[in-house]
Amino acid sequence: MMTDKLSAARSKIDRLDRRIAGLLSRRFALAVPLRGLKKRLTDPAREKRVLANAAAAAGKTFSGAARSVFAEIIRQSKKLQGGK
Repeated sequence: MMTDKLSAARSKIDRLDRRIAGLLSRRFALAVPLRGLKKRLTDPAREKRVLANAAAAAGKTFSGAARSVFAEIIRQSKKLQGGK
C-alpha cells in the first residue's frame, strides 16, 4: 500500500536525519575552537575545497544540493565561531 511505502521511507529519512544531526553536532564542536587558531574567520580557498569535496562526494545528480547544504554548514560554523 502507498501509505506503508510512504511511512517506511519517512522512517528511513528520520533515522538518517538523526545521524546527520549527530554528525553536524560533532562537526560544529570541532569547528568552534578553531576560531582561536585562525587569523581570519573566512578562508575562501578552504571553503571552496569543502564545497567541491561535498559536491564530488554527492555525485553528479545531487552535487548542487550538497554544495548548497555545505555552504549553509560553513555559514553556521562561522556564526558559531563568533562571526556573522
